[in-house]
Amino acid sequence: MRLLVITQDFSPAVGGIETYTTELVHRWARQAEHVEVVAPNLPEAGSVDAQLPFPVTRAATRPDLLPVLGLPTIVRRVRTLQPDVTFHAQWQTVGAAVLARRLTGAPQRIVCAAHGRELLFNPADGMPGLQSTYDALRRLLLRGPDRFTPVSRYTAGLLHECGVPPSRCHVVPNGTDPDHYRPFDASPLGKSLGLADGSVLLTVGRLVPRKGIDTTLHALPAVLDAVPDLTYLVVGTGPDRDRLERLATDLGIRSCVRFAGYVDADDLPTYYNLADAFVMPSREAPPDVEGFGIVFLEAGACGVPAIGARTGGIPDAIQEEETGLLVPPSSPHALADTLTHLLTSPALARRLGEQARRHAVQEANWDHVADQLWNVLASVQTTASPTAPL
Repeated sequence: MRLLVITQDFSPAVGGIETYTTELVHRWARQAEHVEVVAPNLPEAGSVDAQLPFPVTRAATRPDLLPVLGLPTIVRRVRTLQPDVTFHAQWQTVGAAVLARRLTGAPQRIVCAAHGRELLFNPADGMPGLQSTYDALRRLLLRGPDRFTPVSRYTAGLLHECGVPPSRCHVVPNGTDPDHYRPFDASPLGKSLGLADGSVLLTVGRLVPRKGIDTTLHALPAVLDAVPDLTYLVVGTGPDRDRLERLATDLGIRSCVRFAGYVDADDLPTYYNLADAFVMPSREAPPDVEGFGIVFLEAGACGVPAIGARTGGIPDAIQEEETGLLVPPSSPHALADTLTHLLTSPALARRLGEQARRHAVQEANWDHVADQLWNVLASVQTTASPTAPL
C-alpha cells in the first residue's frame, strides 16, 4: 500500500493528535510499500524529520492554514506518489485530497480520523453569517472520506450529527505505549518532592476549565476528612492556574495541593507511578470536549486506577469497575465519595490498577490501534471506487 498521511498536527509540536499521528505512522512504515507525511513547517522540523524512518514533506504554512495554503503541496505529493489511500488526522484537510483526486486522476481512497473538538469548533463563532457558512462547509467536506475512524463512540455520535452515516464510521479507540508507561518504583521522586509519606492523587492535563480540576478541589475537603495525609499533585500548564490556586486557598486546602507545572513526556511515567490514584473529572464546554482522554490509559499502563467523568469519550477510555471508576461531571459530592472509597480500599485500587495495566498491554496500545486502523485502510483500498458522494 502507498499511503499518504496529511496532518495539521505533527512533531516537533506536542499534543494529543501529534502523539496519535506520530505513533501510527511509525508503525505503518513497517507495513506499507511507501508511507509519507505532509505536515506544516515548524521551527526545528528539519532536525526532527532527519531522525524519522519515513519522509515528511513540509508545507510552508502554519498548522491552521495547511488546508488552504498547503493545497499546492498536497496536490503535488498526490500526483507524484499516486497513493492508494490518504489518511487525514483531521477533517479540515479532506477538501485538498478530494480536489487532488479530481485534478490528478489518482484513485486514492480517503480515510479520516475524528477526535472531537474539531467537529464542534467554529472559528467564526459569534458571527452568524460566517458561522453558518463554516458549518455548511464542514458538513460538505465530511462527505468526502470513504471511511472515518472516530476515537470514541462519543466522537462517532458527533459525526452522525454532522450527517455522516454509521456505515462510514469505524470506532478505533486511542492507545498508549505500555513500554514507556509501566509500573516502577518512583520513591526517589517522592522524596525529592517531599511526598515520601502519605497518599498522592494525580491529575495530568492542560489547566483549562474543561478538565474539571476545580471539581476535584471542591471535593478535596471531604476526602481529606477520611485521608488526612493526601496530597493532590497537578501536572500541566494553562491559563486556569491562577484561578485554581486561588480556589485552593479559598477552600483552605492550599497546603495539600501541589502545582508541578510542565513535566516532559519522558518524566511523566515517574509522576504516574508516584500516585495512588489518577483523577480528571472533565466536563463538556463545547467546543472544548474530551473526545477520549489518553491520560487515563497512561495512568492505567502504570498500574494506577483512574477516576473520570461520565462525559464525552471518557467511558471508552475507562472501563467502568474494570480499569477505573466513573462519576457524573461537575459533581464534587459524587467525586468526593468515589475518591474516598478508592483511596481507602487498597484491594479495590490494586485490582483496578492491575486490570488497567493488563488492558494497556493487551489492547489499549499503539501497536493494536495501528493494526486496527491498518485493516480499515486495507479494506477501503480494495473497494471498486470511492464510496463517498463528494
